Amino acid sequence: MKIQPLNEKALREAGWNDIYLSGYSKKVHIFHYFAGKNEKNIIILHTPVIAVKNCYECFEQLGRVYSFNVFALDYVPGVGECSGEVKDFTLSNMVTNLDAVYEYISESFSDDIHLLGYTGAGGIIAQYYLGKNNNFKSFSQFACGIYKDPTPLGVPKVFAKTLLNICRLLVKINPALAMPFSPPKAKGFHADEDNEFYETIITREPKFFCLRINTLLQILECVIGKNSLLKVPISCPALVFKTLHDRYFSKEYFERYYKALTCEKKLVEVNDVHNSYFMNPDPFMKEIASWVKEH
Repeated sequence: MKIQPLNEKALREAGWNDIYLSGYSKKVHIFHYFAGKNEKNIIILHTPVIAVKNCYECFEQLGRVYSFNVFALDYVPGVGECSGEVKDFTLSNMVTNLDAVYEYISESFSDDIHLLGYTGAGGIIAQYYLGKNNNFKSFSQFACGIYKDPTPLGVPKVFAKTLLNICRLLVKINPALAMPFSPPKAKGFHADEDNEFYETIITREPKFFCLRINTLLQILECVIGKNSLLKVPISCPALVFKTLHDRYFSKEYFERYYKALTCEKKLVEVNDVHNSYFMNPDPFMKEIASWVKEH
């Protein structure tokens, strides 16, 4: 799928606007769709390496078609329209930003709040946040994290602790350190479309392939850190998407994660590739909307 430049004017005309709150960051950005004061509310956490507006195709139907109040966040300091610098991104500071958003919604709208974690690290971080705040009515996630198993990050278990310590050291030396990276090439089913997504995403996010070492560090802390909230069992109803041709997550990884869940749960298999949530969002939106309405 070839990504086209962002048309912010069209988004405004479709009913999207910006809200800015103070948390740890002076400005936490909410890209917001208002459906109605009494409608259900959905907080969306996308991957922490891209501005949330650049991924609007993934969630806009939740407002326009399914009439939820949507709160899509730039929640990581220095990413998108969230104020701060690279060094400000810690899991603790991130949680403070998310707490501020949750409090705002519960006070200004209602406590009928649902959480959606999208793609790769976004799904894992949303799962992490549930370890701090389990007050959500439901959780939907695309991508998941098994504590102490970082294989979806491309890091073998045996090297994970070493990499974590190296990243800690590098961030102490230079908090703004970054390096180029390339995602693994997709092969087989819909590989051309999935690869084209990455080849053209730079039309919206020019620095997409410049990985901040501190971002890698925080994701590693999330997955394997000894104090990670990923260890806390999910208690709210969880909807899990399992993509059958995912370049990062094996089918076995999804299955192990899902089997370990002890909450009310539902597994939805998607016969497509990793970026299918962006390229063909309709089936995802339909399942998420149904899950939220049920809860």
